[in-house]
Amino acid sequence: MNLAKRREFLMRERWFSLWDKVEVMDPVTQGVVGHFQRKLLTLRTQYRLQDPLGDIELIVQQKLLAWRPTYKFFRGNPSGEPDEVGFLGILRRGFFAFYPHYWFEAADGSRRFEVNGDFFGLSYDIVENGRSIGSVSKKFWAIRDTYGLRIEPAIPDQTALLLLGAVMVIHAIQEKRGRRSRG
Repeated sequence: MNLAKRREFLMRERWFSLWDKVEVMDPVTQGVVGHFQRKLLTLRTQYRLQDPLGDIELIVQQKLLAWRPTYKFFRGNPSGEPDEVGFLGILRRGFFAFYPHYWFEAADGSRRFEVNGDFFGLSYDIVENGRSIGSVSKKFWAIRDTYGLRIEPAIPDQTALLLLGAVMVIHAIQEKRGRRSRG
């Protein structure tokens, strides 16, 4: 089944990996339905969301020069490289937010959805036009980071894929901040 058709996910970090890699799993069967991993040896940080067969469904690339974490989203393609034809939008982080706050801007500049977290970054609510369209929760007592994502069934497939990608990028941002604070 295509990742975009799903509405519930469990995301768990790999134990040992040379690069950032998160397994995307079905919460019921615990079976792997995809991977979100960082591409090695690139000037800009770049991630790919792949299905189990290796088909790239989403490419996320960090903007090189930005005041705050900013990531561009592109449709997946066989080459695995972002192209402007497949540009979907940008995920941005709030500047002075006391609580984690992100928003996704579509290619036309309009806001598609916002992701608001609690103080500790353990749970997030995803809001579109004032209504909740999804939620994210992090397992607190776990050896490796584990997140659950639930998306409303009425959400279009492309938006569901963007939500999954946004959650993965937010996790990567939090991990990067955690590594810097640990030294």
